[in-house]
Amino acid sequence: MIMLYHTPMKKKYLVFTDLDGTLLNHSDYSFAPAKEALSLLKSRSIPLVIATSKTFSEVVDLQKELEIRQPFIVENGAGIFVPSECVLAKEQPFKEDWIKISKAHSYIELRLFFVNMKRRYGIKGFGDMSVEEVMEHTGLSHDESINAMKRDFTEPFLMDDERELEALKKEANEEGFDIVKGGRFFHLVSLLQDKANAMFTLAHMYEEYHNEKCVKIALGDSANDFTMIKRADIGVLVPLHDGSFSAIGNADIQRAKYPGPKGWNSSIMEILNG
Repeated sequence: MIMLYHTPMKKKYLVFTDLDGTLLNHSDYSFAPAKEALSLLKSRSIPLVIATSKTFSEVVDLQKELEIRQPFIVENGAGIFVPSECVLAKEQPFKEDWIKISKAHSYIELRLFFVNMKRRYGIKGFGDMSVEEVMEHTGLSHDESINAMKRDFTEPFLMDDERELEALKKEANEEGFDIVKGGRFFHLVSLLQDKANAMFTLAHMYEEYHNEKCVKIALGDSANDFTMIKRADIGVLVPLHDGSFSAIGNADIQRAKYPGPKGWNSSIMEILNG
């Protein structure tokens, strides 16, 4: 009698990660405590998809530090950028360095609305700030702050009185915009734009290419990460820098043991080696 043994197929993983307070330390933006898990992802050829409120210029610079070149999601889901040599871009006839995918409003459209709202609300966006002010509010260097100000789709802003948030959000919704809260700023974004929708768009592209289901792992720490964390196959909420958790509710998710990249590292290691 011949016994047939079937080797179980390895799962194909995709890791989607927030940056500030998640893969990067809240205070100094270091990813050093996550190097073990980053090496594991590279060794297993698992795509690391950055999903952030940061800009294209900021993420390109960070990818160089991480020594990766992968698709990424910017400005809270407004845009997806795919490197031309990526398998996802193989059908692209015109080989630009980065291929942009977006249905969001332009930055000019957002700024026109934002300037109008400034007349009635105590709000101040990146477009109203000097480089020095952005440096002060973010802790970024001069050059990093300039990259953070190169917006394509969204406007980070500060608000004098958060009690006015719902009224501002209502007006934004009526004009096709929305407001989400990040770790340091509120963000004016396009309506129905979020990290989860961008995650599903990219995951679908990978699944079409591989012709099989991919397991989506998503990690984040703030309200603008909630939809991505909740809708991933494995969602991980990372503690805030003070050790508390953002109020995500009773979602079926994992909670990292430590804040920032230390918690990110331990969670990835446990998931992939579990």
